[in-house]
Amino acid sequence: MDARVDKTLKITTPSDFEFAMTRQFDAPRRFVFDAMTKPEYLVRWLGCEQLTMPVCEVDLRVGGAYRFVFRSSEGIEHELTGTYREVVRPERLAFGETFSMPGFTSDEYLVISTFVEEAGTTTLTTTIKHPTKEARDGHLNSGIDKGVAPAYDRLAEVVAEMG
Repeated sequence: MDARVDKTLKITTPSDFEFAMTRQFDAPRRFVFDAMTKPEYLVRWLGCEQLTMPVCEVDLRVGGAYRFVFRSSEGIEHELTGTYREVVRPERLAFGETFSMPGFTSDEYLVISTFVEEAGTTTLTTTIKHPTKEARDGHLNSGIDKGVAPAYDRLAEVVAEMG
């Protein structure tokens, strides 16, 4: 393994409406892109480890929709839904997204993921742009780092198995 691969999730705030999450993966970008867009891989890594994903629907095309339903052991469901706005395999993915759970539904926010490969290592940067600073701060302070970091560790395991 290349010593330059930074497996640490870095979260930055490039603007008052955005936050960006960056991490490197020891895999070609086509593997990382596929793991982020194909249901057979998504169910293995996306979401919190304590939740199951009984619904994982992806129509990967501009204008196509996706729907992910996560369920806790108590039967409480959380849902991510959205529509793809840009699909440039394996370089870039952009989509609108809404998060719903009992008693709360977010405003739609924009998610843009870029996949940059250098010497077999992929840097994934996912930028989330909210309509307001308050919405960004709420999302950023929701404990997202505690969910995304272990999910990205699972994603690294998935892409390692793809080679």
